[in-house]
Amino acid sequence: MRRFFVDAFYWIALLNPRDQWHARVLALDTALDTYHFYTTDEVLTELLAFYSTATPTVRTRVVTFVCAILDDEDIIVIPQTRAGFLHALDLYAARPDK
Repeated sequence: MRRFFVDAFYWIALLNPRDQWHARVLALDTALDTYHFYTTDEVLTELLAFYSTATPTVRTRVVTFVCAILDDEDIIVIPQTRAGFLHALDLYAARPDK
């Protein structure tokens, strides 16, 4: 089965029908029906952080969404490790300001 990496942008747009990218991501999600999705704990943390100031109803919906991701056999969630965090920190530190 083919693989597709999913970042927070994708999950946010998929979850929110009012997001400007929702329709495109939804179409892509349908087109990628035969793919295994890969994401990370860090990406899911970013998704949760994005909605951290939302209403309790929306926050509950997001938690349910993340739990569904974790339970989906076609979505591989790569756990965060200290080495992975330090690598990301190095990449972040090396990024030049625009």
